[in-house]
Order: sequence, then C-alpha cells, then structure tokens
Amino acid sequence: MPESTNESVMAIETTLNDVDRALERLRQGTYRECQVCSTPISEVDLEANPLLAHCSAHPELA
Repeated sequence: MPESTNESVMAIETTLNDVDRALERLRQGTYRECQVCSTPISEVDLEANPLLAHCSAHPELA
C-alpha cells in the first residue's frame, strides 16, 4: 500500500476515534465540557469543530 494511502487511512481512523469519543461525551452529558479543566467549551468553538474535547484555554491541544 502506498504511503499516502496509509496516511489517509490513519487520518480517517483518527477522525473516527474522535467521533466515537465525542459521542461518548454526549452519552455521558459532558460533550460541551472541557476534558482538561471542566469549563464549558464555547458554542462558537463547537460549531467550528464539533469534535473538540477541550476549551480555548488549552491551545497546545489543538
């Protein structure tokens, strides 16, 4: 398999894992909550990226 295909598969797997984690946070009622500091994640940030798991106070995790 060419390297670009492997990279594509890895990118898709990463996205699917992020979706699974976001769905689990929805089930647990913590979807809009930062997984680092428990503060709310802004609606604007979630609209831009619905898979966010942390607030803007943690830019190193972006």
